[in-house]
Amino acid sequence: MPKFFGTDGVRGKAGEDLTVTLALSLARAAGLAFRPRRVLLARDTRLSGPALSAACAAGLAATGAQVFDASVLPSPAVSHLVVHEKFDLGVVVSASHNPPEDNGVKFYNPAGLKLAVEEEERVESLLGLDGLGPGFGAIQGFPEAREKYLGLLRGWVGALRLPGVKLVLDCAFGATASVAPEVYGATGAELFLLGAEPDGARINATGAAAPALLQRTVRESGADLGIAFDGDGDRALFVDEKGEIVEGDRLMAALAPYLWGWGEIRKRAVVFTVLGNLGAEMHLRDRGFEVLRVPVGDRHVAWAMHEHAVDLGGEPSGHIVFRRYTATGDGILTGLLVLSYLRRLGKGLNELVAPVPMYPQARVDVPVRDRERVLRDAHVQEAIREAEQLLSNRGRLVVRPSGTQPLVRILAEGSEERLLWEAAERVAEAVRQADGRLNPGR
Repeated sequence: MPKFFGTDGVRGKAGEDLTVTLALSLARAAGLAFRPRRVLLARDTRLSGPALSAACAAGLAATGAQVFDASVLPSPAVSHLVVHEKFDLGVVVSASHNPPEDNGVKFYNPAGLKLAVEEEERVESLLGLDGLGPGFGAIQGFPEAREKYLGLLRGWVGALRLPGVKLVLDCAFGATASVAPEVYGATGAELFLLGAEPDGARINATGAAAPALLQRTVRESGADLGIAFDGDGDRALFVDEKGEIVEGDRLMAALAPYLWGWGEIRKRAVVFTVLGNLGAEMHLRDRGFEVLRVPVGDRHVAWAMHEHAVDLGGEPSGHIVFRRYTATGDGILTGLLVLSYLRRLGKGLNELVAPVPMYPQARVDVPVRDRERVLRDAHVQEAIREAEQLLSNRGRLVVRPSGTQPLVRILAEGSEERLLWEAAERVAEAVRQADGRLNPGR
């Protein structure tokens, strides 16, 4: 398994875990691994972004690649433009939904997909090498990237008109702030904007990672719908007209039968991660759909969809992939498509998802120093066995290391909420104690 790469590229605290030196080395290793001629580079709004982006550009140019720097742009725009503008590699400097002090580097292949595990291992195997290309490649600006991305969005849903619709958009002070208001404004909807200034010091202070303000604004404004993006714009979290969050798995379960009937999806199947709610899965299976489960991470969702020719997949967190349009999740596009489907059905979001039953869940995140080591601890393993026994046939337990943050994430799901919290807290306490034992004095 890769040492540096997690579920969404390489991430860490900027200047400590992810240094300029490491960013340069990663980019140079990617240049050596794939020998791209033309590379598209972009970033989100974080304060560390310009320095880390410059390091990536230098590392790639050192292997002979020509680097086109699009500056601040949503990461899905890079995925799309790699395909449509025929780049050989895409690079995004972003830590997605992580806090402002973090940053990351992720790569997209020529098909617009994030690197497979084997490709990440190939990059890491070349980190220590100093090999160069046939000469330095050029680094140049690519300001037209934004307009090209807007052109793609208009081509997909440009005819959408929403006069009389009141819509709250939360851009999380991130990469969507310079794009989403223009796109959604063109629909004729009445917009209420939150986090709509590109501000790396406040990125993810609101948005999909912190939706409370969006919920309150929807209720107070009487809006029909709220949409929150994360820092790099690859997810969209929805809030219905009552101010309630509608997670991605429930939304997909509600939409899939309609999309099948309209010919929008070509296969009666949906890809979920292990975190997808069992209620949403049962709703789909009762309607003749196959549900494929994959590990957490939109990269796993996108690759499974690619390999099994499935047109709809995603995560509860709001990463939703409509493969007829794109290879990866795009929050702006997801929001536009959902609005178009609601308009076609003549329904509000609350009415759309009401038939999808959701099992109760208990979720606990525990900060730790070493995720893998803590989960190998014998006391933690025993607590997991006890929690599974407590739930017995009445639920399920998922305990996993976060792929993007120093956390152990615990999910218990079933019919009896009291038992779920008891099971989740039992494991959480064992994790806390193990972390203390393994890291005394810290």
